[in-house]
Amino acid sequence: MAMKPLFRCWSVILLVLLSKSDASVEESSEEDCSEMKPKKPNIVFVLSDNTGWGDFSWTDETGIMQTPNMDELARSGVILNQTYVLPICTPTRAAFLTGRYPFRFGLGHRVIFPNQPSYLRRNESTLAEQLKQRGYNTHIVGKWHLGACREDVLPTSRGFDTHYGPWHGFIHYYTHDIPTSNVLNWENPETLALDFHDNTGAVIDKVGTHASELLQKRAVDIIGKHNPDVPMFLFMANLLAHQPYEVPEQYLQMYNETSVTGLREFRAMVTMFDDGIGKVVQALKDRGMWNNTILVVMNDNGGHQRFGSNWPLRGNLATAFEGGIRATGFIHSNLLHKTGYTNNELIHITDFFPTFLNLAGGNIDPQLQLDGMDVWDTLSEGKTSPRNGTILHYDTHVSSPCIAVRLGDYKLIDGRYDLISEFANIQTDRWVPKPEHVNPDIPDVLPIDKVATLLFNIKDDPREIHDLSESMPDIVEELRQYGADVTAGAPPPFFPDKEPEAANNIKGIWTANWC
Repeated sequence: MAMKPLFRCWSVILLVLLSKSDASVEESSEEDCSEMKPKKPNIVFVLSDNTGWGDFSWTDETGIMQTPNMDELARSGVILNQTYVLPICTPTRAAFLTGRYPFRFGLGHRVIFPNQPSYLRRNESTLAEQLKQRGYNTHIVGKWHLGACREDVLPTSRGFDTHYGPWHGFIHYYTHDIPTSNVLNWENPETLALDFHDNTGAVIDKVGTHASELLQKRAVDIIGKHNPDVPMFLFMANLLAHQPYEVPEQYLQMYNETSVTGLREFRAMVTMFDDGIGKVVQALKDRGMWNNTILVVMNDNGGHQRFGSNWPLRGNLATAFEGGIRATGFIHSNLLHKTGYTNNELIHITDFFPTFLNLAGGNIDPQLQLDGMDVWDTLSEGKTSPRNGTILHYDTHVSSPCIAVRLGDYKLIDGRYDLISEFANIQTDRWVPKPEHVNPDIPDVLPIDKVATLLFNIKDDPREIHDLSESMPDIVEELRQYGADVTAGAPPPFFPDKEPEAANNIKGIWTANWC
């Protein structure tokens, strides 16, 4: 599909028609129209890590969270109210960068562990590769988390000009290391290895500086050195607010009234994330790029109920409930035609792939077999989404078989609703208010078994209180059939055993080429 112009120069054409006898006017008008031809937009896509639905100020009912930069951008842009991600880190990133459901290439189950020989398959084309073909400079700042056991699966081999940050899913923020053993032992220094890279080289001279400070500075530096005449794709895959909960004192002081250890640090990390958004926006303005930039910010999955808040939604990260997969987010751009409202249309994270490609120009190769749909008219003008249904989660691994489907207003969860076996002793189907909530409206619903068939009308019941599966069996079967049709032919999960040799090949620094 060809790129749709973001605007047209009808008034200039009218001047030409009315003034044909005036060569100077005609010449000037042609020049003006040329200047008004659509320019490929810069794309800045930002993911927070393990923040919940209620962790940003525009969704926080208590007024505790301090995210002023995002709050202003969200309220003056478009707040996305029904945008879905995957339940956990790796699948969300895989879906965004391929425009395809991650179960189609085996990455729908859990995450890629550091010592696991797993990765995003080379035959899956990435958004960075596609945008690079369309003339973009491409950068990723932050965590990769799509495999690092071979150099040819690292970001700079998958379409990105540069990568700065960790290869894996989390690190100590000050020492920049991560456990190498099968048991994630954060305290034993003998099991830790540095995981902070500049492209493929280890960054060893920045230990002691908070990793997010380094990432924010690199993003600003990339923008400051960028040629504004060349379109830019910047993927900011933040670490904040993933554990361990480490944050500079200046942000901690903003939450002195939060007395719970860990919760105070988590909230401070969210504000640090917001501060980084403000710095990036200012850098874009200083470089003269802001007016032609599309900024999207959202969380990668729900928050962990220990500190992150999914209230008033149900569930935890790594679950198929709305609290695990419904993203808090917004889009802000001067290229939007309608702003200052909340968009309630159905959007899936795979949709950004074809949306961005169409804005970048050129046709989309049908061999990509995308699951995503172009939702620019939905985002830009508030039109009805082309999407009526989506697969929210699909996993056939023996430990957590489940499918979650959204079709129209209805949502089906069929199977094990959380996909992490470590949650076996945690009731992850609850509604968990913040400690500061006064008389919270906690639904009077008994805990349910980990494996269940549940049907909800999300339009009428976004908190998933009323299970309709027994009273509406025909709808259950309709959604089951939809899910079966979409997932037909899916391969088994690509989830190999963790490799002890990984640790043997790592001498204090994570390296590739061990699988």
